[in-house]
Amino acid sequence: MASSASVPHTRILAGLVLGAVAGCLVNYLFVEVGPDQRPVVPQWLRLLNQNVTEPVGQVFLRLLFVTVVPLVFASLAVGVAQIGSVGAVGRVGGKTIAYFLVITTIATVIGLVLVNVVRPGDGLPPGDLAELQKQFATDAGQRKPAEYTVMSFVQSVVPNNPFRAAANLEMLGIITFALLVGVGLTKLDAHKAAPVVHLLEAIGELMVFIITLAMRLAPIGVFCLIFATTSQLGFALLGLLGKYVFVVLLGLAIQGGLVLPGLVRLLAGYGPLTFFRKARASIVTAFSTSSSNATLPTNLRTAEVEFGVPPRIAAFVLPLGATMCMAGTALFEGVTVMFLAQLMLPEAMPLGQQALVVMLCVLTAVGAAGVPGGSIPLLMLVLETVGIPPGAIAIVLGIDRILDMCRTTVNNIGDLSAVVVVARSEAGREVTPAAPPPAL
Repeated sequence: MASSASVPHTRILAGLVLGAVAGCLVNYLFVEVGPDQRPVVPQWLRLLNQNVTEPVGQVFLRLLFVTVVPLVFASLAVGVAQIGSVGAVGRVGGKTIAYFLVITTIATVIGLVLVNVVRPGDGLPPGDLAELQKQFATDAGQRKPAEYTVMSFVQSVVPNNPFRAAANLEMLGIITFALLVGVGLTKLDAHKAAPVVHLLEAIGELMVFIITLAMRLAPIGVFCLIFATTSQLGFALLGLLGKYVFVVLLGLAIQGGLVLPGLVRLLAGYGPLTFFRKARASIVTAFSTSSSNATLPTNLRTAEVEFGVPPRIAAFVLPLGATMCMAGTALFEGVTVMFLAQLMLPEAMPLGQQALVVMLCVLTAVGAAGVPGGSIPLLMLVLETVGIPPGAIAIVLGIDRILDMCRTTVNNIGDLSAVVVVARSEAGREVTPAAPPPAL
C-alpha cells in the first residue's frame, strides 16, 4: 500500500458515516414496510436515488473498474518477469516464493472458514434483500456462477482469444495470458525484453493514477452509494457490516498473532515474544502508514540489526515481500467476497466455487497495486467472476480504512517472518546469519 497521505481516508469515512446517518434518517421518516415485508419507498426518493445518488456513485465505481484488466495484466506480467530474472539466485528465490504462497493460501482459507461459520451476510430481511439485489443488479452482476466441469475450467483458464477474455472479464484467462507473457519475457534477450517490461510498468503506473483519482472522488461516491442503500434498507444493513468487520479482524488476528509466529518458531527458532519485540518498530510503521512500501526501509533495518539477517537475503526477500507477500490482503478479499455472496446470491456458494475464490484471492493479492484501495479493482473482478454484482463493493468500501491498516500490518508481519525463515534455512551457506536468541 502506498502512503496514506495520498488518499483522504478520513473524508471517505466521513462520507460513509454521513451517508449512512442521512440514509437511515430518511428511511425512518419516509419508508414504510409493505404487506409483503418489502420496503415501500416513496417515488421522490426512488427518483432521487435513480437520477442523482446512484449515478454519482457509479461514476466512482466505473473509474475503479476500468482499471481492472490492464492493471491485472501489467502487474502479473511484470511480476513474473522480475521473479524470473531473480530466479538465477536459485534456492533462495524458490524458498521465498513458496513461503509467500503458502502463508497467503493459509490466510485465505482462515478467512473463508470464519466467514462460513459466522455468516455475517445472513439476517437481512427478505424484502430488504430483494431491494438490495435490485439496486446493484447489472447485466454482469446478474450472471450466475458458471458450472465448472473439467472442460469448461480448461476453456476458462486457457483462452483462445486474450482480447475476448479481457472484453468479457474472464479473469482466469487474463491471468493465464499475463503469466505466459511474464514467463516469455524471462526467455527473451534483455535488450528485447526491456522495452516490453518498461511499457507494462508504465501501464501499471497509469492505472495507479486512475485509481488515485478515483479514490479522491471516494468521499462523494461513498456518500451517494451508502445513502442510496440505507435510505431504502435502514439500519438492518449496518448490523451486518459490524459482523463483517469482526470476522475480518478476527481472521487477521489469527493469521498475524498465531499462524505466522508459529511458523517463525517452528522454522526459525524465534519465540513469539522475541519476534514481536524485535519487530515492533516495523509493525507500528506498517499500521500507521498502511503502506508496505513505506515500511520497507524500517523492515530492512529491523531484519539486519534486530534479527541479524545477512544483507544479501534481506535485500532480496523484503522488497519482493512488499509486492508479493499479501496474506492479510488475501484474507480480506476472501471474507469480503463471501460476505457479499451471502448478501447477494440466492443460494450458498458451493465448495468448488469457494476453492476458486481461494485461488483468485491469492493471485489478485499478489497483483494488487501499491496504493490505498489498490486491491479494490481486483476484488471487484473476483466478484464478477463468481457472479456477484461488482458495484456491491460499495457496501464495504467506506469502512476499508481500518481494515487496510490491519491487513497491511499482517502483510508486514508476513514479510518479516519470511526473511527470518529464509535466513535460518540458509545458515551455513555462503554467509552465516547471526544465531537467534533462545525461544521464549
